Amino acid sequence: MERSSRATRARPTSRTPTYRGTLLGDGRPGPIEQRIGRRLVRLIDPESDEGLDLLDAGRVDLIGPDGDALGRLTTGEAYRLLLERLERRLDRRLGRADSAAVRDGMERVRGWSRRLRRG
Repeated sequence: MERSSRATRARPTSRTPTYRGTLLGDGRPGPIEQRIGRRLVRLIDPESDEGLDLLDAGRVDLIGPDGDALGRLTTGEAYRLLLERLERRLDRRLGRADSAAVRDGMERVRGWSRRLRRG
């Protein structure tokens, strides 16, 4: 008896879990998804010990605020990248209100960076 090609395609190709998380524009991390293939296994709190371990080790595929794939960066690398992007926006000639909003965003990113740093 042959298996249908659909059943074969639906089966995950790997039993190794993958991790994916989102960083919001203010630097706040979203929950980390643990997946096996396409199946969501569970959500991990990014501020938990396990979440911090995964982020510090660069095992989480991060997605930035604009939906850009950042890749597997450590927390420090991801926050440096977000700050660089905000600094580039400041370099453009923005109005006073826009500049204030970008500076506020930078301070929030720095705050989350400090909050997620272990020490």
